[in-house]
Amino acid sequence: MSTAKSAVAMNFAGVRDPRIDGPQGDAIPFFHEGRYHLYYLEAPAGKLDQPARGRTPWRHVVSDDLVHWEDLGIVLPLGMREEADPDGIWTGSVIAKDGLIHIFYTGGNRPRETPQTICHATSADGITFTKDPRNPLFGPDTDWFEAKDWRDPFVFWNEARGQYWMLLSGRVRQGPLGRRGVVVLCTSPDLDRWWVQPEPFYAPGNTYCMECPEVFELGGKWRMIFSRFSEHAATMYRETDALEGPWRMPVHDALDGARWYAAKSLTDGKGRRIAFGWVHDRRGFSDEGEWLWGGDMCLPREIYAGEDDRLCVRPPEEIEAQFAPPQLLLLRPLAGDWEGARGGAPGKSAAAAILVGLDSPELVRLTVEAAFDDLRGGIGLSLFSGDGLNEGLDLFFSAATGDVTLGDQIAGKESDRRPTPHVTAWLPPRTSGSLRIDIYLRGDTLEVFLDRQVALTHRTYRKAAIAPVLYIEDGVAIIEASFAKLGGGGL
Repeated sequence: MSTAKSAVAMNFAGVRDPRIDGPQGDAIPFFHEGRYHLYYLEAPAGKLDQPARGRTPWRHVVSDDLVHWEDLGIVLPLGMREEADPDGIWTGSVIAKDGLIHIFYTGGNRPRETPQTICHATSADGITFTKDPRNPLFGPDTDWFEAKDWRDPFVFWNEARGQYWMLLSGRVRQGPLGRRGVVVLCTSPDLDRWWVQPEPFYAPGNTYCMECPEVFELGGKWRMIFSRFSEHAATMYRETDALEGPWRMPVHDALDGARWYAAKSLTDGKGRRIAFGWVHDRRGFSDEGEWLWGGDMCLPREIYAGEDDRLCVRPPEEIEAQFAPPQLLLLRPLAGDWEGARGGAPGKSAAAAILVGLDSPELVRLTVEAAFDDLRGGIGLSLFSGDGLNEGLDLFFSAATGDVTLGDQIAGKESDRRPTPHVTAWLPPRTSGSLRIDIYLRGDTLEVFLDRQVALTHRTYRKAAIAPVLYIEDGVAIIEASFAKLGGGGL
């Protein structure tokens, strides 16, 4: 793969060509000396099945502004069969100490009794790395943990204990098979010598495996993020007042749905927590295909503490600043009473097509803002829809419950049953007030933000334009819709 092609693929405003550019996977972000470094797993192009798709080296891109990224190529290549990492340089973390930059990563060697081990590499500049000749540093202690799952090391300095801590994904040897997933704790005085602790850092007893764990302080609490591929898959979080726990589940513990996966984050020079996750490819690049590991990196997101200390997500200001001034869009009434072509629904229910024919390979943003009163049903936005609202995707906010769903549209037949949503989220319910919906569309990837608090990510391979239809159920609303492209230029 050429550097030029990968640079286009890693431009968050562009679209990756899966025939040329391999799928992107788990991000390892690192902020150092004023620059954003994003290391990530890059699978070989054209490989759909494991183990070939999992033979990922680390690629490295850098940015000064979260918008323009320079591709520095492969930073950690695969090793030889007799080494620790011929089958994958898998997820890890980056930390600086005494002028040296350390990478701790997962080495994959599938035929071995312990196929995942913890490996190490160092660099003076963060660009050229040398693997530790001792690799692997250590594998699972099978007195306490299973031999297979032992990955995703996250290393940080524990100031209170005066030592380095490493969290990693593992499974204990006892308990129901589907509930053995834990976060393992390892400790070190110097990043050189490591001790595996027999007592897990976090053992909820309710999941198969917790991938890509990390911890940080935000909003006066410690937060732990991890990704779960079983049960209800998502990037999740737990919280506590003290690093040692107890870690507790918040009321709303997912930062998105199943298709914003393996997100990891950094703290930048502005004190913000910026996260990077990816959206899956589907087999055959169709909406009927199996979801695959790896795909496209999503837009960077700022994680912040919202109302009631809930972790929320929104696009960073640098992403928003890319766009030209938005252009207001006209509405074409389909049902109910409307006042004016720019919105206003004095009736109790209404629907209108938003007049934009959108089918763009580059990043664009569609925004809908609603001010409403006595809204007892909710507000919906049908995407890729016809006037009959019986095809495409349906985004709906329930005013009564606060539930937000993104799923397939009902088919308009007598036997209709509403399909199970692809993604769900929650906002504070309200019958009066406002709602803002921002949809970032890039090729076949949708990233939806509501009130710049919650996000719903999905991929759809529909060939039609987005053709949005806005509808209101049992209430009164004033609607304004707008559209924005990158850097100037109109529809």
